[in-house]
Amino acid sequence: MPAPAEATYDVGSLIAAHTAFRDLIDSHATLPGTIKCRAASDVLLGTATLADPCGTVNGSTGQLTFDVDPVLRDESADTGGDIAYVEICDGDGVVRLALPAQAGTTPVSGKAVFNTLTVAAGGPIEITSVTIG
Repeated sequence: MPAPAEATYDVGSLIAAHTAFRDLIDSHATLPGTIKCRAASDVLLGTATLADPCGTVNGSTGQLTFDVDPVLRDESADTGGDIAYVEICDGDGVVRLALPAQAGTTPVSGKAVFNTLTVAAGGPIEITSVTIG
């Protein structure tokens, strides 16, 4: 095996870690987790509610892909601006992971991908994908 350029985990470890992380997000008895979309200034632009369970772990790659309920969007943004990052929160509102945002149509591991990063107040925020691992 060639020397890795970054940390490299075996698939079994990724599956175990991402399954435990998914379960942590879902651990609240009655409230689902959320994805909070924020501007670079930390202003909250909008919030999407996660499904329960909040995502799926791929049994072949270990990737965790988050699922928003009912679709990957917030129908009415709190305020306008440009999305810089997202916070993945559990049902208690505790931020468990922050990821950078980017525009696009294809999932990118370690990024929250949106159809557009520019949000209008009251307009929809459409999340294309949120995947880690």
